[in-house]
Amino acid sequence: MKLKLILLLVLFTAKYGVFAQEYNISLFQTNKAITLTNEGIENLKSDRWDKAFNLYVEAIAADVTYRNSYLQLYTLAMADSSRIDTVISILQESKKIVQQDDEICYYLGEMYKSKGEENRAMAEFSMAIAFSKMNGEDFRLVPRYYFNRANICLGKNRISTAVLDYTYALNLKPDYGLAFANRGICFFKMGEIEAACKDWKQAVKLGVSQSEEYIDKNCHKEVAQ
Repeated sequence: MKLKLILLLVLFTAKYGVFAQEYNISLFQTNKAITLTNEGIENLKSDRWDKAFNLYVEAIAADVTYRNSYLQLYTLAMADSSRIDTVISILQESKKIVQQDDEICYYLGEMYKSKGEENRAMAEFSMAIAFSKMNGEDFRLVPRYYFNRANICLGKNRISTAVLDYTYALNLKPDYGLAFANRGICFFKMGEIEAACKDWKQAVKLGVSQSEEYIDKNCHKEVAQ
């Protein structure tokens, strides 16, 4: 399988070039990629991970520009963590072909985060944010770009930066309960107890029950009511 991956990456570079902008893909190749990807999805649903992976790789070989094959590889990697390094390599190569794709950058960030590589994860989330400003911020995952980058900032004690990202996520998704909860933690660390309690109260209303504990420990009774 490693040999197959190496051959696939060589195919990317040799056939299309790093900075190629146009690809001679036939309708037959695209339809083949769609069929193979759909077969991979069905195999993934049945936990046949090896078969699903092989089908996705074949789909990419058939049409290197068909982005859904790359997106499905991320889903596979999240189900089978042993594939993460391989999928990261493929998706990094895909960025040379499917350019300025915020969703692919976000998925790379998620995989790096799962490996504990926070700096690389933050870089990918930042690229996802930058591309989303060009591609449109109405895509459903965009609030997560900011939320996940904010979480890394919070973990690094970069509190003011985290607040900015949580706030932006909330501007995009006003019912984002976890963003309220975590922004409340930031406010608490900044000594802004009233603002923290207000956010935690809103988080509870939105179903984040863990914030009830923060309220009980740190807020006045009238705030918790």
